[in-house]
Amino acid sequence: MSSTNLAQSRHGGIDTLRGLACILLLVLHVVGEQATNGLRVPDDHPLAMFTAVFFHLRMPLFAMLSGFVYAYRPPTREVSGQFVTGKMRRVGLPFLFVTTIYGVANTLLGAGYGVPWGEFWQIYVSAYAYLWFLQAVLILFLVIGALDLIFPKARLQVATGFLAVTSALFLSDIGRGIEWMSFDRTLYLAPFFALGVFLNRFEGEATRGVKTAFLSSMALLGTIHFIGVFADPSAVIERRDAMALGLGLTASGSLILFRNVLNFAPLAWIGRFSFGIYLYHMFPVMALLAVYKIMGFPDPWLGLVIGATAGLTLSIAAEIIARSLGPVMPWLPALTLGLKVSGKEKRRHETAPASV
Repeated sequence: MSSTNLAQSRHGGIDTLRGLACILLLVLHVVGEQATNGLRVPDDHPLAMFTAVFFHLRMPLFAMLSGFVYAYRPPTREVSGQFVTGKMRRVGLPFLFVTTIYGVANTLLGAGYGVPWGEFWQIYVSAYAYLWFLQAVLILFLVIGALDLIFPKARLQVATGFLAVTSALFLSDIGRGIEWMSFDRTLYLAPFFALGVFLNRFEGEATRGVKTAFLSSMALLGTIHFIGVFADPSAVIERRDAMALGLGLTASGSLILFRNVLNFAPLAWIGRFSFGIYLYHMFPVMALLAVYKIMGFPDPWLGLVIGATAGLTLSIAAEIIARSLGPVMPWLPALTLGLKVSGKEKRRHETAPASV
């Protein structure tokens, strides 16, 4: 794909989808995954049901965008070492930094993700808080990168096989409940990441019939899921079952297939900061929730507006500040965002891991 087409693809919809994923994530963390956290809304509150309705889109969309973007520039044998070190810097370094400060903050404040100091090391080798995504997607980058290096002339076949195998693993009992290195979560993300890679490589052959099939399947599965949520708002939504797989694949896949007609400037602007938002949105949200516990919780709708606004603006501001200080303190964007700044730092579409 030419650089021109790459830019058009990004500004024509990829960043819009990144922004959408960020908004859905922020709503979830402000509202709360359960009635006992976040804004403490009951399961039958409209905001709680909203988060439940989009359960099978939120993280699958993040993962699928990661795979789709990866496929623009897979590693070659000439740059395989740079690929590994680049991913470790781009994903691994911010993971270590943010996991540390989030773990320390929660432990000192006695918050929900506090960890006994003697067990603090475990946050780096298990699915910890919302940061498990970085651990899981880094593993997926390395696995698909290795497969592309082994079979450099069969990229579409690699993507097809990877999608089939990961889908089977998703539905199996393998890895369930294993939190070491986010193994269970990695298997959860894997088929969505794989479909992103596949759609990028298959897209030239994607006919109107393929797109219609995705939309039709999404409409059918989405309707069933929607009815289930409203029939029993307190029901546990399974992360790894046939509904999760089918709706996650068809909903995220449909958005990617139709991304060129989904460009929405405000969401696209937010999407340009998706990695920073993912990394740092929970800090202002956590601070607000701590204040609410002392002063009392506001009306849920007002609380959502305040929390989402704070999460967005402060995490975007943190990224802008880190980037602006990069020329004089290159370690800052490297540590906080995994960026390497040299001269005029240039954001690279293909390296953002959280949508990304």
